[in-house]
Amino acid sequence: MKKTVLLVLAAVLLLSLTAVSQAQESPVITVYKDKTTKIIMAVQYTEYKDNSGDVQLIIAHDDDRDLYFDGVRAGDSFTYSINVEETGKYELRISFGWLDSTGKYTIVVDGEEVGILENTIASTGWRNWTNSDPISIELTKGEHTLTIVNGTPGPNLKYVLLTPEGKEVGDLGTSVHLYDGSASGTPWNLKDNNLSSIAIQFNATSFIKSLKLSAPNWMATPDIDYELEFKLYKWNGSFAKTVSGTSVASRVFEKYPDNTWLYMPVNVEAGEYVLVVTNNGTPNSGFYIKNKAHESQRVYFDGVVKENMAAELIIGYASTPETDYGPLSEDTPENPETGDSVAVYLLVVVATFGLAFLKKRQDA
Repeated sequence: MKKTVLLVLAAVLLLSLTAVSQAQESPVITVYKDKTTKIIMAVQYTEYKDNSGDVQLIIAHDDDRDLYFDGVRAGDSFTYSINVEETGKYELRISFGWLDSTGKYTIVVDGEEVGILENTIASTGWRNWTNSDPISIELTKGEHTLTIVNGTPGPNLKYVLLTPEGKEVGDLGTSVHLYDGSASGTPWNLKDNNLSSIAIQFNATSFIKSLKLSAPNWMATPDIDYELEFKLYKWNGSFAKTVSGTSVASRVFEKYPDNTWLYMPVNVEAGEYVLVVTNNGTPNSGFYIKNKAHESQRVYFDGVVKENMAAELIIGYASTPETDYGPLSEDTPENPETGDSVAVYLLVVVATFGLAFLKKRQDA
């Protein structure tokens, strides 16, 4: 009886969490009717095209380990799938850096040119991100494709910003490093260390938009198949109980470049979480861990807490919090004997009641 009830409850919970996870994996970007939408150009694209078949666009990372397009050429284009909440006019801006001239961008919606953004705001330096002048465009409610065609050689491009006309751009969020950058670090290869998983417990103080880890591939050759899988779980009282549930976000990174920052977009509320990283049995996969603990996180090797360690984990917040992170809950494993004792007690009660009922019927 107890197992049946628990299985039913687990099935209901699984269905509800799966629906949330699937919604978060949608590639379509919501354009909000009441606040600025931030599109991360080098992450959320549907496609990008360079103007030459010989030279590929470069995706690099800045000091916050945020990804951007580096050294974009005239004619390079970037396309995004958007879903507009409400018909109206929106101000479009480009966040750029390191551009000697002022810059020009052609804006295309659903294959039709809607305007040219001619920026007059000068850059403040290499990877010092500056918002361009705005261009006002009309967007109707529903799904569209938005394409930005770069018209001036040289810029580094980070964001497309869409702000409802009459609203301020506002807080665009921040990245918080949950480790001491000055501490020495070690690349942990899961397979070489006979590990099936490394997990990080942390407490976010604002809505989370992304999680990033620094990962080597040990100079893997093209013939080697390797991957890392990220799964994010909402904290549920204990580590074991948490990771036995359903993840609220996940992503698999196959054959990623050496020493890159793996970026998982998420859309979850502030709160305590566990990020579980596995290699699914493949070689040449793992990530960097600092040889110094950090109060913002707790590291687990195959479910066991490791002291004096902190993963090179970065949280991308949707808005800047008052504090970078919250306190961690202690791991409080459930006592299996307690649960078994309760189950036995209930069975005894039910059995006693059943015998009494049968005896009463026999006496009648």
